[in-house]
Amino acid sequence: MTYDVIRQSALEVGMDDVGVVPAQRWDSDAVFMDEWVAQGLHGNMSYFERNQAKRYDIRELVPDAKTVIVTLLTYSHSGHDYHRTLKSKLYELKQTLAEQCDCGQELFSSDHQHIFCDSAPVLERRMAVAAGLGFIGKNHQLIHPQLGSRVHIGELVLQVEVENTKPALSFGTGCEGCSRCIEACPGQALGRAEWDARRCVAYVTHKCEICQQVCPYNEKLK
Repeated sequence: MTYDVIRQSALEVGMDDVGVVPAQRWDSDAVFMDEWVAQGLHGNMSYFERNQAKRYDIRELVPDAKTVIVTLLTYSHSGHDYHRTLKSKLYELKQTLAEQCDCGQELFSSDHQHIFCDSAPVLERRMAVAAGLGFIGKNHQLIHPQLGSRVHIGELVLQVEVENTKPALSFGTGCEGCSRCIEACPGQALGRAEWDARRCVAYVTHKCEICQQVCPYNEKLK
């Protein structure tokens, strides 16, 4: 199984971009997340206080995991229910890879769930960055240089190793010199290194995406 095969298959089923990353424990993120929760910045999202081992190492969820395929699907391609749309494409990708690879079902012989879409304690954005799919902007969203931040992230876990040969993306200076999202945030949730969920209007009402609307990476896509 190679990255090129994975990429071709992912694009064929309708994904907008894809990368791969080794299954591993994210130690620095574990420290950051634990401190974030300890400060109470997660608000009422008590699930962040549970399943830390699984959150920081996907091998705790899928014990035989070797590689995580990380996929991106833009909002415009996700339909009304992005969970259903993205999971459907992930299952289609799984079937396509099983048919194309000599190892067949050995890719997914685990009895554990190996498809995730905002449905498990998984560090999706960290894995997306490591897979070469973007960077974390000042709005604390994953930003892809061509797709912007309006993307949904999904994962398909393999039990075989895959070398990441994805070409490096150019992010320019990232968010350097820009503070539009910080200035526009109505709850002032972004003016620090950590996102303060308690101040985030979207967290409270689910009806705000001003930080994405003003982002230059999204504006250029209009």
